[in-house]
Amino acid sequence: MHGYVYYEGGCFGSCRNPYIPPDVQNPSLAQFLQKPLIGEGLEERRELCKRANEMFGEMMAGGDYDKGKAEEYYEKMCEDIKRERKRIGGDWSIAGVTFGQDLRNFIRSKLGPDLVFVVLNMEMEDLKERIRIRHSREEGTVDILMSISRLCEAATEDDDNAVNVMITNEMSKEDVISKILEKLNL
Repeated sequence: MHGYVYYEGGCFGSCRNPYIPPDVQNPSLAQFLQKPLIGEGLEERRELCKRANEMFGEMMAGGDYDKGKAEEYYEKMCEDIKRERKRIGGDWSIAGVTFGQDLRNFIRSKLGPDLVFVVLNMEMEDLKERIRIRHSREEGTVDILMSISRLCEAATEDDDNAVNVMITNEMSKEDVISKILEKLNL
């Protein structure tokens, strides 16, 4: 991944090793193959993730996200990222869901003003097809992920250090990376 440390935010919520190898075919599904975390702080994280999963469940049922629960969850994820960055060093690419500008601003307040959000956007029909392919056409999973995606907002002009990247089904993984690097002037 162009020399970046790749941290999969979904692994934080499932208490798994967040370092997905950059050469896997499908990083979002590879997180389920990562080794579970062990050791100090695991029970506290499990409790946090239980509360966050309740929030995600409410969202999947069509509700909005609970800002307080979201901030609690993302604050702990940010603490983990900061601790790990200090330990490992380097430039990082962090994959995760941020629902809108208010949550991006909250995360930026924890990780610093140099943080840049790359917001990946797709037309809903393209997104639905991409999810179907990634999840073996399991309609229940497709419906759940589509309900969450409807709550996600594109970056706006007043969204500091945030860029939108429009993705189509015709784009390869390499095309997406090229588009991101172009948007970031890298």
